[in-house]
Amino acid sequence: MNASPWVRNTLAISASMVVMSFATSVAAQQNYPARPVRIVVPFSPGGGGDTIARKIAARLSERTGVTVVVDNRAGASGNIGAELVVKSPPDGYTVLSTSSTYGIQAAIGKTPFDPVNDITPVVALTRSHPLLVVTPNSQFRTMRELIDFAKKNPGKLTYGSAGIGAIAHMNMEGISALAGIRLTHVPYKGSSQALADLMGGNIDVTSGIPVIIGPMARAGRVRVLVTGAPARHPSLPDVPTLAEIGLPGFEPVDWKAFLGPKNMAPSAVAKLNGEVNAILKEKEFSSVLEADGSTAMGGPPADLMALIKGDVERWRKLIRERQIKLE
Repeated sequence: MNASPWVRNTLAISASMVVMSFATSVAAQQNYPARPVRIVVPFSPGGGGDTIARKIAARLSERTGVTVVVDNRAGASGNIGAELVVKSPPDGYTVLSTSSTYGIQAAIGKTPFDPVNDITPVVALTRSHPLLVVTPNSQFRTMRELIDFAKKNPGKLTYGSAGIGAIAHMNMEGISALAGIRLTHVPYKGSSQALADLMGGNIDVTSGIPVIIGPMARAGRVRVLVTGAPARHPSLPDVPTLAEIGLPGFEPVDWKAFLGPKNMAPSAVAKLNGEVNAILKEKEFSSVLEADGSTAMGGPPADLMALIKGDVERWRKLIRERQIKLE
């Protein structure tokens, strides 16, 4: 039976609306970004991840002509901010600036979402190696002195991190495993809070990336005991490496990266990946990173996904060996 003119007109209008909606969506993605982009940092302001995110955001704003804002959502070792992004529309206007902590939380297996299948890798940003620090008036002048004391006094020394499963937590456990010592972990909501409590004398030791620790060390506000880098940092030539103090075999690395929600628009991924790669290759920008002890990474999204999956296996092994649990 032939459809009535009214039905035919209705179907034609509906089809036209679908086509227009699709065309509008395609056009919007081709013009991405057409409105402000939000970068969620899952830690408190002032930490290394926050610093890098703000530097990238500033250059993205300049290059794209739209506002790029940084939104700090600290808590639960980064899971609060990560979950917010995972549940956001996959249009590219809300992305996560994450770090090595992301792979650790995935290894622990307590995230409120699937850390591999519920995200879209966008681009790796930087990597750096942490510095282990105490206060200038600490009784420990070298890492060896700290290790000797810890062996004689298991659990007496305290160290702070950005939370259970944070990169500083796992790095310290990795170093402690090599040294054969046990320290008491004190978790915070961010690395800046841990550093503040160190300065206040509430914990004995903590770690941080060179962009934060370097200036403080050069100003005499902290004493750096050891670097996790494979070689001494040019701006801190007196600080030995783990291998130099007899602890080879573990290289703590803290990387930063951008992730998006699952099924993030491919055009948005491509645009952000291309812009960030271009920023990381800028001589002036990379020079600033290197001066702060960080190295630009970049590369395609697939490389970032491989990095995350590799980290998950690495941390699972350490978690089993050190019997690390969420408390």
